[in-house]
Amino acid sequence: MNIAGVVVHARPENLAGVEAQLLELPGVEIHATAEDGRMVVTVEDRELKESSVGDTVMAFQNVDGVLSASLIYHHFEESEAQQ
Repeated sequence: MNIAGVVVHARPENLAGVEAQLLELPGVEIHATAEDGRMVVTVEDRELKESSVGDTVMAFQNVDGVLSASLIYHHFEESEAQQ
């Protein structure tokens, strides 16, 4: 399992559109939003493709209306079946 926690800051007037675009990306969940455009987001990949979570987080920067995306937490763990 590969999990990343990200704080995304979007333009407040674009918040709804940014949320919709982020949710289209694989493994993305939005856990909280603030009126000033900040969002708490996680990206999860159970397939253990090390680059997939990183690619998704990097894609946040290409979403129209996103000002910044900061990786706050990352956890990588192999399941028993994969060890």
